[in-house]
Amino acid sequence: MPLLLIVLLLFIIMIRLCAVQMALQSAASQTVRQIAAHIRPADLAFQKASSSIPDLGSISLPLPDWGGSIAKEAASWLPAPAGALASTVLEGNWNSITDAAATEIGRAAVEPLLQQFADEAVLQKAHLRLSYLSLPDLKEKQQPYLTIEAEYEFPLSLPFINRRIVLREQASERAWVSDAAPARDDAIEADMTPIQIVSIQPVPLHPGNKATVTALTSPGASASLTVNYKSGTSIAKHLGSANADANGYVQWTWLVSGNTTPGIWELTATSASGETVSMHFNVTKKGDSGS
Repeated sequence: MPLLLIVLLLFIIMIRLCAVQMALQSAASQTVRQIAAHIRPADLAFQKASSSIPDLGSISLPLPDWGGSIAKEAASWLPAPAGALASTVLEGNWNSITDAAATEIGRAAVEPLLQQFADEAVLQKAHLRLSYLSLPDLKEKQQPYLTIEAEYEFPLSLPFINRRIVLREQASERAWVSDAAPARDDAIEADMTPIQIVSIQPVPLHPGNKATVTALTSPGASASLTVNYKSGTSIAKHLGSANADANGYVQWTWLVSGNTTPGIWELTATSASGETVSMHFNVTKKGDSGS
């Protein structure tokens, strides 16, 4: 009987570990998708501030010929993770330093999202944390992927050795950032007016409340916005054509009808040259989470 009970207990623990791991992967995947979907405003802010940001990629260390051997041995001299970071820096690779800084700075913003998407029936939010964050390259556009690694401390120690079980799951998502170099013919591109939806506020939208969409196009250019619900194209005031300001930003603010059906609907912005861009948005009743 004791042996049977031990086997049953181990079986239950294994099932519990599998459920936790799947829930952890789901939370990480939903979090990285949510962040990647809203990376465009950060890209625009980065482009405006890039002129005042020093180019860390141009930093080089004047290492002698034997610097490579020191880099290989640095990991054994220093405790983790300092050893691995020092090794990559001595080899001229600053990516690990950038990711480590992004992890520490982004933990306050990412961990609440992880906890929001965590299944409370399976995961204890107090044991969930961000262990790794790699941001997309908004400057050179060479690495457009956002990667996070979520870590969960299983509330059970290994028998006899009293060590905690720590599960880790990683998820990546391609962030929408503009191409490093446009792949269009110059003559055709000159006739086109680009447009990009920057934001929609609030999130989610509520029937009977106002909504605001901000788009970016050429300065002074005209653009139009159409909103499609279940009942069809919205005929609310202040939709349709509008002109961009001197910085290229154009806004539409309209009233979401109180009879609007909750759900996920689509809006489309069209530039003066006919370029279109669409975005989905969520409409929920007041009091609903909208998730």
